[in-house]
Amino acid sequence: MPVFKFAENLLGNEVNNNIMAGSKFEFLPRNGVVRVYAAQDPPVGAENVNIDFTLGNVVIGDDLPCNFVATDALGPNRNTDLLATGVAAAGDRIQIRAQETGGVTQDYRVLVEINEL
Repeated sequence: MPVFKFAENLLGNEVNNNIMAGSKFEFLPRNGVVRVYAAQDPPVGAENVNIDFTLGNVVIGDDLPCNFVATDALGPNRNTDLLATGVAAAGDRIQIRAQETGGVTQDYRVLVEINEL
């Protein structure tokens, strides 16, 4: 099944309600395991990106902070940046919400891995 990598930029206190919106796999075609990895650029101030992860109507992770990486534009790394893993049924919606909480612009990246059961 697919792997998606999103490189995003959030302005101060901005919210992206679902980075999977519009994707062919926003709604799972088959039962699967969904893993979400995330990383953000090194801080220069109080910036912080938090992730909410929902499958169907089940909250898998709430307000999960992205890991910081040592160098801009790197990551996420599958060995160190796993935020959450969940099992979803066919037809469940994948929702990954990102919010910048420090009031400044921040770059972050999310990797979504879907494996069929």
